[in-house]
Amino acid sequence: MENTKNTKLLELTLLLASMLTILANAIIAPLAGRLLDKTGRIKVLYISLLIYLLAGTSGFWLGNLFSILLGRTIFGLGVAGIMTVSTTLIGDYFTGAKREHFMGLQGAFVALGGLVFITAAGVLTNINWRLAFLIYGFSAIVMVLVPFALHEPEITHHETKAQTQNRIAIPPVVWLVFISAFITTVSFYTIPVQLPFFLQKLEGINGNKMGLALGSMPFSQAIASYFYKQVKRRLDFVSIYSLGFIPMAMGFLVIGFSQTYWQAVAGVLLIGLGVGTLIPNGNLWMINLVPVQVRGKYVGFLTTATFFGMFISPIIIQSIQNLVGINSSFIVLGVALAVLSVLYLFIRERVATSN
Repeated sequence: MENTKNTKLLELTLLLASMLTILANAIIAPLAGRLLDKTGRIKVLYISLLIYLLAGTSGFWLGNLFSILLGRTIFGLGVAGIMTVSTTLIGDYFTGAKREHFMGLQGAFVALGGLVFITAAGVLTNINWRLAFLIYGFSAIVMVLVPFALHEPEITHHETKAQTQNRIAIPPVVWLVFISAFITTVSFYTIPVQLPFFLQKLEGINGNKMGLALGSMPFSQAIASYFYKQVKRRLDFVSIYSLGFIPMAMGFLVIGFSQTYWQAVAGVLLIGLGVGTLIPNGNLWMINLVPVQVRGKYVGFLTTATFFGMFISPIIIQSIQNLVGINSSFIVLGVALAVLSVLYLFIRERVATSN
């Protein structure tokens, strides 16, 4: 019994420590968004890329664990800034169908990038664990490309305070965008956090199979994101959320009832299809809703909702697991997402959506 208590305390401590980094990202994202609108997108992008480069690679050259953990916390600030700037610039540079297409491409590249870099990090870790931190040096290439490829959008800031207050009206439906992004992230992060514990209960599961199962989600996620533009041509934003929750619900139910490894992988693939549809949907909805003068600010808020979802996801899932067990917790999530899918159909009738 004592060993069980110690294990639970260990797990809780590790989860809380992990969440501290995510919480820092959530706090900094609104500040990054405001800076975008006040000082310009490209300046914030440069600063974020520099933080990403220096803090990301710091684990290679720092000498002790405390300084490495501090570097990881600072690294998160760079990630938050890059996420906010890149999504905002898509809204600045593109409109209409081109914006829808590029938002889907962004989602696909994010998913595939995660898969490629995680695989590369695994290979480098087998050689020397410090080498994995050099992966973040890729940001140096992006920094070199920025002055040649990107330009500061022309946004008029020379307005009186009264004109700005009168002209910029933010529709209340932005709160639905924040809530939807939060729900998506809470569900999404259940897989990397909880799936390894679930798979350990199955026979014959080694590290390679564990990696394949986790890697299957960004694969299906990238496919769904790539085809997002076709979905958006036919459906409004709220309907896409209702649609996207369906494969996620099915995936969690499949995992919860699965008895074999490949059944669990099939569930993960289904979840990836839903996530790959919903992430670009939330980003596109936000940049379509808000005026360009405050776009950075509200994309920053959306990034905050995303990071807060990462922060709270382990708490929610662990609480459910403590009540019903690990298998049933996936089933509970599946049922909840199925209910949400129906609920969003009712919401669709009550809100005005931007298409």
